[in-house]
Amino acid sequence: MNATAIRQGISYVTNSKGEKTALQLDLTNAAVQGIVEDLIDILDAVDRKNEPTRSFEEVKNEIIASRRGI
Repeated sequence: MNATAIRQGISYVTNSKGEKTALQLDLTNAAVQGIVEDLIDILDAVDRKNEPTRSFEEVKNEIIASRRGI
């Protein structure tokens, strides 16, 4: 992913005074799409930061038990 490819997929929307008011992202641009997906992942992580955690062993054992029909 390079900065030039990302910049090519980003456009600013301006008002009549020339002030930037919005950002337009070209999601057909793979570099931009990757950045947007990363941003969404970060937002999901922020939303979940206060959720209770479980150990890897606990989750693994739960998955194994569910596969056995227990």
